[in-house]
Amino acid sequence: MYLLVPQIYFVYTATAFDATIVEVRKELVHKGKGSVMAYVPVVEISVTTNRRVRTTVDTFSEEPVYRVGDKMEVVCDVSATLKCTRNTFVSKWGDSLFDFAIALAFLSIPLVHFGDSGDDQTVRSHR
Repeated sequence: MYLLVPQIYFVYTATAFDATIVEVRKELVHKGKGSVMAYVPVVEISVTTNRRVRTTVDTFSEEPVYRVGDKMEVVCDVSATLKCTRNTFVSKWGDSLFDFAIALAFLSIPLVHFGDSGDDQTVRSHR
């Protein structure tokens, strides 16, 4: 749950942009238990009428799929910390919902176990 709340706040305060990729960096990114070299897009967005900002997007690809000049729909929080992610359901909610599902699965195991043991006692007392 503690991972879902910051993501909800991010989506609530973020603004959608149709950004242009201005640079593609090859850098080390976290993946699974380790890190890999991957391509990370850098986009330019219009924060105000006369102010444009360049920022990396919180996404990557191990294949060179990003090209300078291409458009990318992003969602950015332009407040104190400039954070951008792709404007897709999985990019915005995927990690948080996956973590929530795992936590729910682990929490449901004791509930199922204790729920079954209570039924056994009820059956035994009626015999």
